[in-house]
Formats: sequence, C-alpha cells, structure tokens
Amino acid sequence: MKNTISRCVGAACLVAGALGLPVTASAVPVTSLVGGTQLTMPINNIYRGNGPLQLVPGITWTSTGANSMFGNTDGYGFDGNGDWNSDKTMVATNDDTTTTMTFTFDTAVSGFGGFFNWAPSDSTAAIAAYDANNVLLDALQFSFLTDGSLNSGQFLGFQESGAIIKSFTITGLFVAGADFEVKAVPEPGTLALTLVGLGMLGWTARRKAQQEDRA
Repeated sequence: MKNTISRCVGAACLVAGALGLPVTASAVPVTSLVGGTQLTMPINNIYRGNGPLQLVPGITWTSTGANSMFGNTDGYGFDGNGDWNSDKTMVATNDDTTTTMTFTFDTAVSGFGGFFNWAPSDSTAAIAAYDANNVLLDALQFSFLTDGSLNSGQFLGFQESGAIIKSFTITGLFVAGADFEVKAVPEPGTLALTLVGLGMLGWTARRKAQQEDRA
C-alpha cells in the first residue's frame, strides 16, 4: 500500500475556500492516534439518510447526503481500491454527488481519526478538523492506494496538544470510514475537582508549617 497524505490541498481546501474559512493548520495530521480510545459504532444496515445519529454518547454524526450509510456492515466497494465486508462497521457516502459527513463533539477533543478507504478513480476524498468557531484547523486529501485486498485502507486523523477539535468531516463521492478513535482530556468537572484537591493539599501543608513554626 502506498502511504502518502497531502495536507490541506484539493477538495478539502476548495471547500474551506468556498466557505470563506481560514486555515490555521494547528491540528497535526496523524496515521495513528497514540492514547486513543476505539469507539464501537452501532450496527444499522437499514439506515440511509443524513442523521443526526449518535456514534457514542457525546459524538453525533450527520451528512449532507440523503442516502449516506451509518452502521453499515453489508460491505462496500472502492472501484479497484479494495472492498470491505461485514468485518467493518462503517459510515459511507452513497449519493451521486460529493457528500460531507460530520462528527460533532459535545465537548471538544484533542484527537480523532479512523480507518478509511476511497475510490480514487471516481473522485477526491478528504478529512478535516474544525474548532468550536467552525474555523478549519487542518485538512488532508487522500492520496493513498491499497493493494486491493479485502478490508484494506489507512488510518488517518488529527491530534492536538489541547482539546480544540469540535468537529471532524469526511468529504468525497465514494468514501467510507470505520474503527474510529478519539482522544479526549479530563472532563471539566474532574479537572476542577483535581485542582481543588491540589489547592487543599497546598493549604494544609502551609497551615501545618505555620503551626510548627509557632510551636
């Protein structure tokens, strides 16, 4: 398999330009998500539509295509670039026009990605990450080719040092994604409790030192 990726070119940047979105390129494109948690997509072989549907609690999927697939395990062909079977529970475009599928996070995350394949002979395909203000953080146009084997593809995604990724898009004519992973940060409540705890420890230590000095 040819493992090459192109940052913010072609379809992804054309979309960004058409929408007038600035490109900050602050999210780092990755081919693996270190410390990521794999997500289990619910199986739904009947569904064809544009959502919204829940990938897992806190992550919502939508699509611009009226016939997009979510939770499909019936298989998908990539016109000479391999095929997926029931081992892949996927989201996939299924219309005759370029479609964008979006994962929106209730709470911003620091990383997100998945295992993808596409039909390079039919159209371009790309992924992109956006912040809470819908500013494009970065984008990748697919350029990889598989050996045509069953369930082949490539993991692609974005990772940031902080939790700034609010949505993740997949754009193309014939493109599918599966085996999604997310990397988050501690929940705000957990982080707040941690800070309070550290503050209490510091206050206790200072008070003990003052009592010892007076003694």
